[in-house]
Amino acid sequence: MKLIRVFFEKRDRARYISHLDLTRCMTRAFARTEIPVWFTEGFNPHVYMTFALPIPLGVEGMEESFDFKLLEDGFPLEEIARQLNAALPPDLRVKRAAQAVSKPEAIAWGEYRLALHDPAGGAALGEVWGRFLAQPSILVEKKTKRKVQELDLLPLMTELSRGAEGDCLTLGLRLPAGAALNLNPNLVLGAFQQFLGREVEYARVARTAILREDMTPFA
Repeated sequence: MKLIRVFFEKRDRARYISHLDLTRCMTRAFARTEIPVWFTEGFNPHVYMTFALPIPLGVEGMEESFDFKLLEDGFPLEEIARQLNAALPPDLRVKRAAQAVSKPEAIAWGEYRLALHDPAGGAALGEVWGRFLAQPSILVEKKTKRKVQELDLLPLMTELSRGAEGDCLTLGLRLPAGAALNLNPNLVLGAFQQFLGREVEYARVARTAILREDMTPFA
């Protein structure tokens, strides 16, 4: 029995699927395949499936992953992507499957792309974004099930790219992710809109990569 890691994309309309519904969708997809998957034991057997870093609702994912246990060691891994994709909706696509290497605890960073569309124009938004980053601190409240934590975003986030074209400002950001600290990119977007004094007309957020502490891809 092997622990297999499936890498997939969650795009367009699928970004509005909750984590619970995503799990159900993958479970039903497995039921429509001939993949020899391991089921849990007990009164309610179900496909063993764990997601390393569940993605926030409304955020697209380009390199998401989940693990499952493959009963037959000789089963071709390329068949996993082919058979699952035949059973999944168009906006959920399996990219590849491989034997798991790292434990989820190794995850330290997430990289995101924010596309902000606004009648003010991308260049004007970029100028405001520059002033936003020039502040001495960017304080936000991060809510968890147990408490509300005040954080300074400024030392925690890294700007990877910035570009403007027409009405769109595109940003690339790296944020802490994983068990120790997991920052939702919508915290950054909310803080920027507060600094701007209004909401941008339309924002699209995607997680483009999940990284380990040494900045290598989670695998």
